[in-house]
This record gives sequence, C-alpha cells and structure tokens, in this order.
Amino acid sequence: MIEITNLKRSPIQLVVKSKRTTNSYSVINLPGIGNGKNKILIEDNIHTRYIDDAERSGYIKQRVLND
Repeated sequence: MIEITNLKRSPIQLVVKSKRTTNSYSVINLPGIGNGKNKILIEDNIHTRYIDDAERSGYIKQRVLND
C-alpha cells in the first residue's frame, strides 16, 4: 500500500491505472490541506509514473506502507 499526502491547499487529480479494465487509466481527486482529508491509500498495482512526477514537482508526498 502507498499513502499519498497532498501538500497544497488546492485539490489535485492523480492519474492511476484502472481497476476495472486493462490498459486504461482513471483519476483520483485528492482534497487540499484545509479540508483535513488530504491523505489517501492506494494499492501498489495502480501506481503510475504520473504520481512520481507530481512528487518531484512538490505537490504530493508518498510513503510505502508494509502490510
């Protein structure tokens, strides 16, 4: 599992792999800091390079959780 935290006040959208169909993508909306719900848990198999790009830009922070 990967915990993703939004570091900005505005909401952001993250592109992840779709769970329902193969070779397609889906979008996760992550609320901003002011809402207090700025963390989300995703599975390892839906992680994409777009999430890594958002971390390098400083929008989010990722942390790998061991089950």
